[in-house]
Amino acid sequence: MKKILFNRLTAIIFIMLLFSACKKDYIIGGEVEDINRFKNTTTYDVLKDNPLYDTLVRLIDTAGLKDKINQNGITFFAPSDYSIVSYLNQRTLRVQATINANAKFALDSLFYYLRNNIKGTKDSLLMYMINKPLLSGNLTDVGEIYQTELPNDSAIVSYEFTKNTSLGYTSIISNLPQIVYFTHLWKHYDLSESNPAGQVPSAIGVRTLVKSSFVATKNGVLNALDNSHTLFFYGTKK
Repeated sequence: MKKILFNRLTAIIFIMLLFSACKKDYIIGGEVEDINRFKNTTTYDVLKDNPLYDTLVRLIDTAGLKDKINQNGITFFAPSDYSIVSYLNQRTLRVQATINANAKFALDSLFYYLRNNIKGTKDSLLMYMINKPLLSGNLTDVGEIYQTELPNDSAIVSYEFTKNTSLGYTSIISNLPQIVYFTHLWKHYDLSESNPAGQVPSAIGVRTLVKSSFVATKNGVLNALDNSHTLFFYGTKK
């Protein structure tokens, strides 16, 4: 299993380098230049055709959620294979600290949890889905709270202005660039202009950058979460 994960991670790094070389095709937090590129392809098939999400697709298949992701109007915030590797590593550390110092929580363990919905693992993938097509026209800098497809779960989606140079800002442009954030809420948050998404405390929610957003598919909208995200927001609840 170690060898398999290592080979997959190596492949992911190669793909990311390839994507970096072609980054002119995308605007971080904005629209794909060819906005119709995936208009005739389902969200599931867009993910399936991208090696960066091959393990995610296997999780979706194991959980039986293909039809749900392809449901009309669904906006899906996709965690990459990096996010899954981070999750497995953190689960392994947890298992080693509490059960057995030599134990591993590997991919086959995650598949087992998904197939049997242990501790709601299968249902947890629903936290990345919102039953509404979210595009730049219906998002704001303050953000809005949406119910996810996971029962009793909510998230803030915001389209925020930034002066961060690593996110596209430069002093030579007249308008501030905007980026999308997906903020998963662990507790209630009084969202308002005086309490925008950008000020959510870490004890209430966890903010994740959306590195590619507003990708229109045949059935909905696809967004790619930053690779620093950990699947299921594992280890972030305080």
